[in-house]
Amino acid sequence: MRLTEKEVKIIKKSVFTLFGKRKIVLFGSRVDDKKKGGDIDLCIEMDKKVLLKDKLKLLVLLEKEGIERKVDIIFKYPDSKENIFQTIDKIGVVL
Repeated sequence: MRLTEKEVKIIKKSVFTLFGKRKIVLFGSRVDDKKKGGDIDLCIEMDKKVLLKDKLKLLVLLEKEGIERKVDIIFKYPDSKENIFQTIDKIGVVL
């Protein structure tokens, strides 16, 4: 996993502050230690739909707290059936 301990702490603190304790999964290129660069792809499990304004609040908070890379966030809900979530469950790393 190519995140620093500090980045993991910032991500968890920011998500927990806005949404309460949630399962956060890192996926994408940052999971592979052999790759270079890339944004931070996060999947956050939620009980109910997240409004765009709340997603934007999280992105702003992450930047304010010191995350200097581009962050992509997707939310997984109890009724989510898209194939991407099966892939994330297989290759993702829980933070």
